[in-house]
Amino acid sequence: MSRRTPPKGLKPSPKAAKAGPARGGLTDLFLVVLTVFGVMTRTPVGGVVTWAVDVARGVETERPSLIATFTAGPSARLLAELEAIFVQPEALAGALGSAQGAPGDGFPEPYRTAARIALAKSDGPADDTLRAEVAALPAEERAIAALDRLYQGDVEEALEVYAVGAEPRERAIRRARQVGEDEPSRYATHRAFLPDAQARAARAAVDGTMGLAKALTLTWPIAAPHRVSSRYGYRVHPVLKTRKLHNGVDLSAPIGTPVLAAQAGEVEKAAQDPLNGKFIIVNHGHGVRSSYCHLDALHVEKGDEVTAGQVIADSGNTGRSTGPHLHFTLRVGRDAVDPERFRPELRPEG
Repeated sequence: MSRRTPPKGLKPSPKAAKAGPARGGLTDLFLVVLTVFGVMTRTPVGGVVTWAVDVARGVETERPSLIATFTAGPSARLLAELEAIFVQPEALAGALGSAQGAPGDGFPEPYRTAARIALAKSDGPADDTLRAEVAALPAEERAIAALDRLYQGDVEEALEVYAVGAEPRERAIRRARQVGEDEPSRYATHRAFLPDAQARAARAAVDGTMGLAKALTLTWPIAAPHRVSSRYGYRVHPVLKTRKLHNGVDLSAPIGTPVLAAQAGEVEKAAQDPLNGKFIIVNHGHGVRSSYCHLDALHVEKGDEVTAGQVIADSGNTGRSTGPHLHFTLRVGRDAVDPERFRPELRPEG
């Protein structure tokens, strides 16, 4: 079988020959970078790698749950916008002191305050009629006005209907009921049956608002008199003597001081390792987690349900620690944030 030779005069120009592979190479490189970014930020593998890097850098952190990556709530960008609220801590304290209201009283606190932030840049309610009703209001008031109309006693329902509309929510509930799900009306149950675009919209509105509300109403983990011995942020590590991120706050307290759950939730982990010593992670839902490290004794186990302010452990001096203290970390989504941002009345001593 003879080989066919290309006709003369049809050879590509040197410029074209070079341009083709170069474009292909750049495209391939872009796709590789995009894939690596996706793996690192959106998969359990990325979460484990990030944890390993933190451990290697000497950052106090807990081994991540393999499902936590997929259940992130509001982002650190939204949390940064909270600083404006804490300019007036008295007003915030009054708002957060309100109980959840009854239908007709409007969308209740603390979800009202959280929704103002989480929905500030939203496109407005999904329902066209409701969108028209609030269109004449100032942009910063439209979301709250719409939620006031939608609220019928269930905060999550009002937020979900705001984001996707009543009919898509009902369809998701019907599908959940058809496959035998328990409590199909609960957002946490039927959200898996929402179409992708609507699921993203619901997650931004429901998880964003509920997560922020949880962060805004945290209980401080130590009630006894104490001082903040090390704040959140970069510092010279007391053991490694290098500049590293301190992803929480250190609360100096004698061994045996009661440690309180910062918010209601489920104990995701109660364990021990060389870095954190004895530690507890509580999942508060909607992407909010708190962790308590260097403990002396654990009073709860994995899977236990805890209430805000419940004693879950005794502070200690276990793991990589230079003295008795509690290392307290707050995570919203995958990001560790400054817990003191949510405790404006607390001022470090010394």
